[in-house]
Amino acid sequence: MGVENRAAFYEETGALRDMVANHLLQLLALTAMEPPVAFDADSVREQKVQVLRSIRAMSVEDVARLTVRGQYGPGVIDGKRVPGYRQEPGVSRSSTTEAYAGVRLQVENWRWAGVPFYVRTGKRLARNLTEIRVHLKPTPHSLFASTSSGINPNVIAISIQPNEGITIAFDAKRPGTQLRTVTVQANFCYQTSFGSKGPVAYETLLLDSMRGDATLFTRRDEVEAEWRIITPIEEAWAQLPPPDFSNYAAGSEGPASWHELLESRGSAEYMIGHHE
Repeated sequence: MGVENRAAFYEETGALRDMVANHLLQLLALTAMEPPVAFDADSVREQKVQVLRSIRAMSVEDVARLTVRGQYGPGVIDGKRVPGYRQEPGVSRSSTTEAYAGVRLQVENWRWAGVPFYVRTGKRLARNLTEIRVHLKPTPHSLFASTSSGINPNVIAISIQPNEGITIAFDAKRPGTQLRTVTVQANFCYQTSFGSKGPVAYETLLLDSMRGDATLFTRRDEVEAEWRIITPIEEAWAQLPPPDFSNYAAGSEGPASWHELLESRGSAEYMIGHHE
């Protein structure tokens, strides 16, 4: 999807404020939080706030190294030509508003010290999905170290939309007399297991609101903690020269600079993404 009929809103907002500042930081907090003492609003939201407070605000130099922004250019999606961001109705032909935002964050507490969290969102990407991917650390010693292909680290993928479910990818030995491994998957699909996709997200929120259940809603100090992370990035982007937009084609996997950022990953990481 592109900006559709939201160009006026998007020109004033951009991907960082539209998606990262609330939706994706919420997913990060839910992923990294400690188990609450009870499943109630105060207990859950307190643990989420602790995660957000553990993320250090970036300097201008940090933003230059650890963030990526982009705009999509013309491309082909589902066999059809689609316009670039600057060709969308209502968008300035010299716009520097980002339609793609990627950020590497560090949760600086005892549990997550040294583990990078990569968060990204973008318009007109190759796939339409929201997911969390947990790349586990490789074992210090592999029983299959002699295999030519090596062993890939296990990955837990939590799909949020369009198909809710969980996939665990791990290596298994191929049948036969030779010692060869291949990556396989164990899949759980919400719709396959329960026969439906469940209520639409906003239906759940409206019902919780009527019930007075604030568990899924953000608290004031939680919102302030989120913007303490986002505001320095916005301010640094205003100072730094923008990339040479457009810097990725519609229907692609995003800017090349995102893949360069991934090369600096640690031995384990969390990747939280929303693709449109």
